[in-house]
Amino acid sequence: MDPEFKKAVDFHRHLCLDIAVGYRAAKVLMREMGDQMKNMKELVALVGNETCALDAIQEITGCTFGKRNLYLTQVGKPVYILQNTKTGKAVRAYCIYWDTFDHGQLRKLRKEATAPNATAENKAAFQKLTDDKINEILTASDSALFKIEHVTLPPPPKTGKYDAEPCGNCGEQTNVALLREEGGKKLCKECLQVGVH
Repeated sequence: MDPEFKKAVDFHRHLCLDIAVGYRAAKVLMREMGDQMKNMKELVALVGNETCALDAIQEITGCTFGKRNLYLTQVGKPVYILQNTKTGKAVRAYCIYWDTFDHGQLRKLRKEATAPNATAENKAAFQKLTDDKINEILTASDSALFKIEHVTLPPPPKTGKYDAEPCGNCGEQTNVALLREEGGKKLCKECLQVGVH
């Protein structure tokens, strides 16, 4: 196993299809960004959906939620973007691999392998297909996995240090941008969700 890929797998804690996709996406985005990778303080990663690929993007690019340079855009697509916030220049990779992937076969074998009465053969068949697909992802050409585009985008909203105030109900310090006025009090999302006013 490639040592860099192993780092992503170790960070994620298991080997799966999406960690392989995220690893390949991170590698292609970084390569395509070229010289713009020199100043990491100007780079952000934008990820279109919540999958295991996110962990590989974090581990390989160095963009993380904690550093506030990783954004989950929730567009519901396997889209990965690396952007220079100073210039707006970005590389966008849409994972075309999933467009032709036979999800039905994998689901069928997973269901059989995880059933209470699963046989060793059921488990082996599922593991073999999974291993074959991971190998396919790791060895396929970039163009077989991704539609790659160079684009210019507006920078994502700035995050960073924020002012905090206590919630008018629970008293816990909350980002003022996330407090909502309700019944004359500024409330945090958690208190709003449980209907405290």
